[in-house]
Amino acid sequence: MTSYDRFPRRVVALCAGVSILIYALGAALIAPLGAVFAALYILYCLLLELRVCLMSCRDCFYYGKRCAFGKGKLGSRLFAKGSPGRFKEKKISWMHLMPDFLVSLIPLAAGVFLLAHSFAWPRLILVAALAILAFPVTGFVRSSIACAHCRQREIGCPAMQLFEKKGR
Repeated sequence: MTSYDRFPRRVVALCAGVSILIYALGAALIAPLGAVFAALYILYCLLLELRVCLMSCRDCFYYGKRCAFGKGKLGSRLFAKGSPGRFKEKKISWMHLMPDFLVSLIPLAAGVFLLAHSFAWPRLILVAALAILAFPVTGFVRSSIACAHCRQREIGCPAMQLFEKKGR
């Protein structure tokens, strides 16, 4: 499969759009618990994005370039370039990914809690939409669109190594 030196804008829009939609649905599900909780959730999402830029993007092949998620250019504006060799040497586990999973799990738990206390069809639709976007859609976008065409995957990617172990 062909890898991109610079991802097409339509791919960036799709990949980043899925993430932004997940954050928006999450905030909408948390909002009935109070504006403070919704604001804390959005802050958490922003901090996770900054964490990715700091811990991964600065060492990635796409630093300063258009990656599938648009973070290569963003990361280069926020943080100094790291070492590309360091990226492929990183070791990650499922525990390292837990903060990313919490972006979806926290609002899903809030939505289910609120549904149990006061059923509403719109809330059920939001919960279902978030569950579908967060798991099967994100999995498809990452594996079939982003990672499938990623040059860093070819060079060495700790996430690919983690997911490949799962398939063995």
